Amino acid sequence: MSTPSVTILKNLVLNWETDQMEEETIATFYRHYDGYPSCHAVDIANSLIVASRTKPEHIDFSGASVERDILNNRNWCQHFLKAMCMADADIEFIGEDNVPSASYTYVVTGAYDNFGGKVSIGAEEYLSRINIKVYEGDENGNPMFEGGAAECLAWADGYCGHC
Repeated sequence: MSTPSVTILKNLVLNWETDQMEEETIATFYRHYDGYPSCHAVDIANSLIVASRTKPEHIDFSGASVERDILNNRNWCQHFLKAMCMADADIEFIGEDNVPSASYTYVVTGAYDNFGGKVSIGAEEYLSRINIKVYEGDENGNPMFEGGAAECLAWADGYCGHC
């Protein structure tokens, strides 16, 4: 039996007109099976932790390895998605208008500084800027869990809603 889930990735950005921080959906993906928290929440949290450990190395056009800062105040999502895909989770990106019903919904929100320039951040700050919410069903109810990657791992490890 499958346990479908939907994951919504959001940026927390500054609305210049209202001077308020707002959530903006940037991507949505569907997972047909293994969507329960003891699997998918763990995959999300682990992917965030792996992303925070991105090595500061860059290969330039000549093929030479150049050390540089990788994590910054704007790129949380690209490193997370790369780590999520390497985790071999069978996910399918979907449009906001085509969201199927799911047993669980995961909302991963990362702070995205759309003001000022890019600044380098370390692994600890990268992780502190990202929040995970887990809902049974859609995101209209109260979250079953809300917190960071480390807290999510601890919570999901003990979760057995599918047993």
